[in-house]
Amino acid sequence: MARSSERSGFFKSPWATIARLGFTAIFFFWLYLIWSSTAGLNESLDATEDSLADIHHVQVEFKDEIQDWQDLLLRSNNEETLDQNWKTYEAQYQKVVAEANKIMAKTDVREIHQKMKSFVDAHAINHEKYKDSLPLLTKNNFNPKQADTAVKNIDEPILEYLAVTEIDMRDEKRRINESLISKARSQIEQSLFALAFIGLLAIWIQKH
Repeated sequence: MARSSERSGFFKSPWATIARLGFTAIFFFWLYLIWSSTAGLNESLDATEDSLADIHHVQVEFKDEIQDWQDLLLRSNNEETLDQNWKTYEAQYQKVVAEANKIMAKTDVREIHQKMKSFVDAHAINHEKYKDSLPLLTKNNFNPKQADTAVKNIDEPILEYLAVTEIDMRDEKRRINESLISKARSQIEQSLFALAFIGLLAIWIQKH
């Protein structure tokens, strides 16, 4: 009876309250550490998703740029229409440049950054080739054949840069997903361990 009274007195003492608060704080701090361990991975996954969408968008915009060049060849029949069509093409070129630079600024994956840099450099070289072919159009009385031949197939290699970059970004997304799954399993195991530990500790205190 005396032992029961002592135990009852202990549970009513300030030390018992402090112990309960301490165990509770430790438990929730443990859960916070578990949660924060995947926060960075979730952010990386979101950034990868955004970059993947951006790369696909650049591919679409670049194909529009190629189409603008074809339109320039087919629809330019005098100096005035040539000037208008070149401005349309130039605006689309600058749009692709801006989108590609945005991807390079956002990604911290070295391989993807390097491939996008290769695309940007090759894209700029191609732009100059297109520009240099314009005199052939006017020289041949706006017959597009020679101007088209001068730049034929120059865009295919840099389309490949974008295709490979998209594949690399998908691989990066897959890697992060696998890390998240592994972390989630670890979180469940650690949470169960923490709950079991605190449960056993509570039982032990009551018995002693």
